[in-house]
Amino acid sequence: MIRVATYNILHASLKGLDAIASVLAGIDADLIGLQEVDQGVERSGGAWQAAELADRLGFHHTFAAACPWESGLYGVAVLSRFPILGRETTALPSRAILPLGDGAEPRILVEAEIELPAGLVDGATALTFAVTHLGLDPTERRLQADAIASRLHRRPRTLLCGDFNEGRTEPAYAKLSASLTDCVADAGGGLVRSYPSHRPTIGIDHVLRSGDLPPASRAWAVPTEASDHLPVVVDLG
Repeated sequence: MIRVATYNILHASLKGLDAIASVLAGIDADLIGLQEVDQGVERSGGAWQAAELADRLGFHHTFAAACPWESGLYGVAVLSRFPILGRETTALPSRAILPLGDGAEPRILVEAEIELPAGLVDGATALTFAVTHLGLDPTERRLQADAIASRLHRRPRTLLCGDFNEGRTEPAYAKLSASLTDCVADAGGGLVRSYPSHRPTIGIDHVLRSGDLPPASRAWAVPTEASDHLPVVVDLG
């Protein structure tokens, strides 16, 4: 079994990095995709958030910057129980023009190659764990989904997770789920609501898998107000 989580942490601005670390420790996932992560940004006390969270969990990590922010960088991250063999970052179509504001941010896809322990996934020594955070504009999201789908097309042993900023009835999600399987649907639990954290009404945080990975047996959102999103967690296998 592989446990995977996706979590928009809102740069730990609500209750601090300790609260985020506590949530992640409780989830006990093998692979974690994070969105809205600061590195060296003044508003977050200059913390290298991905590195600090990985250190507390005893995990490997990689941070990918979507854009500069104040004195530092802002982007997405991968935390992994298993070694990270390499990573690639792809800039996605964006309407953002610096200085940033009103949700108009550059968006990226980060793909981390994860080394797998022998026997964890039949015949596999590695998988691709991809993390993204799609835009707020529907047209922009569709273009971003097209770029991601092209990038991951027929890629073996691939997981894609992130804050898509839209649910399962909308076009960007439909584009991505045409070639990848929704792990929540695998688990048969219906909609997993992840936003807003204090009273979740919509499911906009997703984990998708390629067909050669085992289906999810369980999917859930973790109740916590450490961020404005809930973490979404799936067990594969």
